[in-house]
Amino acid sequence: MKKIFINGFNAKSGGGKSILINLLKLLPNIYEYYVLVPNKSDYLTYENDYIRIIEISKSYNKQVLFPYVYEILLPKLIKKLNVDIVFNLADIPIKTDIKQVFLFDWSYAVYPESKVWKMMDIKSFIQRKIKLYFFKKNLKYIDKMIAQNNAMKIRLEKIYNLKNIDVVPNAISLDNLDGGEYKNFNLPDGIKLLYLTVYYPHKNLEIFIPLAKLIRKQNLNFKIIVTISESQHKKAKEFLENVIKESLDNIIINIGPVEMKNVPSLYKQCDGLLMPTLLESFSGTYVEAMYHKRPIFTSNFDFAKVVCKDVAFYFNPFDEKDILNTLVYAFNNKEILKEKVIQGYKLVNSMDSWNDTINKYLKIIEKELNNE
Repeated sequence: MKKIFINGFNAKSGGGKSILINLLKLLPNIYEYYVLVPNKSDYLTYENDYIRIIEISKSYNKQVLFPYVYEILLPKLIKKLNVDIVFNLADIPIKTDIKQVFLFDWSYAVYPESKVWKMMDIKSFIQRKIKLYFFKKNLKYIDKMIAQNNAMKIRLEKIYNLKNIDVVPNAISLDNLDGGEYKNFNLPDGIKLLYLTVYYPHKNLEIFIPLAKLIRKQNLNFKIIVTISESQHKKAKEFLENVIKESLDNIIINIGPVEMKNVPSLYKQCDGLLMPTLLESFSGTYVEAMYHKRPIFTSNFDFAKVVCKDVAFYFNPFDEKDILNTLVYAFNNKEILKEKVIQGYKLVNSMDSWNDTINKYLKIIEKELNNE
């Protein structure tokens, strides 16, 4: 029986963790799997006769150690396990001569022109530049790369001159988007626009400060709902302090991090998704908004358009006037807004399920295994 090593070492949260969990649920018993996870106790429920859950010391989670992990530690582990192929879910290719299928989702690597590179603090900039160096350096160890959409594929081909890329759209779990537990978030009256996110520089929350000032100046009834914590980043604390300092806390309302079980309830209490993000590979937030029949207002970039197509309202995320004009236009044109919501709900119901996506992953892996 062939042996597959699945690297889920960095799948600690968000989309990466979702992919790993759904993969573990759907792996067929035609191979042996060694699955590296960030925390073994969280994944033991998926262990069985053909899936072995493994971990390495949590001390290797430190950012400064990732070159050692991907250049030395994981190659040694792969050799010791004597596997036939690697399915790598991390941001960095592993330095190994064993066949490697790499799932790409690190958008920083394909947006060198993005202004977010100039917006981040020096520590984050240096960390990402080092990470980018090892990403480029180890591309030669990839036999097949999987991109989550055509926008990523085109950029990978153009920037790195890659030819070995297949596109497998990210999956959605409609079962996870409904139900949950009701929670009253005590949101104010007005048109409530949700940005469901943790703080990262590329999420571009800072644009909400000048946007809120414009809303106040024009005496408009928009409320911006954010879900961050000051502990997430030093700039998150700075942003929240500026909201108070500028007396904008009646327009920008921070409700803090939201548990997954309360997300459907939160969408029902809001009137739209406002997402001025600067970088994404695939954002499930767009999908959630479509499913909950909420209009989407987002950045006029390829990563957004490839997911949202014609169902979103697009704006320049660096221009608060353009953002506000887009919002005013949409809510003043109810029929256009309603039609986009209807089309969004149809679109989300046409997207691949996790079963579809995992089957596509496995077909690619099987093809690589047979091309020995």
